[in-house]
Amino acid sequence: MRKGIDIGGSFIKVFWEDGRREKHYIRDISRDKEGFLKRLREIVFDGYPDRVGVAVAGFTSSKGVVYKSPNIPALDGVNLKELFKGISVKVINDVSAGALGEWFYNHRESKVLLFVAIGTGLGGGLVIEGKPFLGACGSSLELGHHVIKVNGEKCSCGRLGCWEAYCSSYGLERLYEKISKERIKDYEILERAKKGEDRALKAVEEFKGYLLLGLMNAVHIFNPDKLVLGGGLIDAMRGFLEGLEEELKSLCEKLPGDCLSLSFSSCAEYCMARGALVFSFIDDI
Repeated sequence: MRKGIDIGGSFIKVFWEDGRREKHYIRDISRDKEGFLKRLREIVFDGYPDRVGVAVAGFTSSKGVVYKSPNIPALDGVNLKELFKGISVKVINDVSAGALGEWFYNHRESKVLLFVAIGTGLGGGLVIEGKPFLGACGSSLELGHHVIKVNGEKCSCGRLGCWEAYCSSYGLERLYEKISKERIKDYEILERAKKGEDRALKAVEEFKGYLLLGLMNAVHIFNPDKLVLGGGLIDAMRGFLEGLEEELKSLCEKLPGDCLSLSFSSCAEYCMARGALVFSFIDDI
């Protein structure tokens, strides 16, 4: 029996081949390297799986080394294949895994599928004719860290003006703070926007503008026929994103816009874990 693992900063999620799901809270130890890695090994080896696919948020090489995980510092520099020695493991970036899961479970008709996930951070994944595109060493599609504003806001990676600095939970919070001079959580901003607060609505509109800008760039670069949006923040904002496909196409050139369709992910919090499971079955990557 195989399983997929999604390593996050707050939870580790497990998606088994038979459909079973597990969720383990680890936020309290996410900065305790020794404690975090010990717990991670326990979760991976639990149930004696035949093979495990592991999805990780961050700059993760095809050899299983996590070079940098901005939101999970306990993983920085860790060789996951060495950590899980004794079991067959395949390691992949979390949003690349999510993209593979979207293609396999929902969009097998797609020739080029682009998945963009926005929550604590922003990541992307690309699947071309059923296979994830991982780049030369496993670090492709770090869309959150392409710069959309020179000398702009500071990103979690330390650079200025990254897409993630505007389109993420902390990006939305910062947009609202600049308008209102008040720092509140992303979900509170959305609650206020739903109640019609002008400042919250303005922050959401600014967020949406940056979202469209980044998506337009991605469409022009990758020419996907299917663009899937997911992640916790996107799920929470769905009511404010009506008509997004039409707005995006109006910003793009007619070609590639004509062959593009946009969908919202329906797999909720187990997107990355189920994609990691699918990745465990691919032997030639």
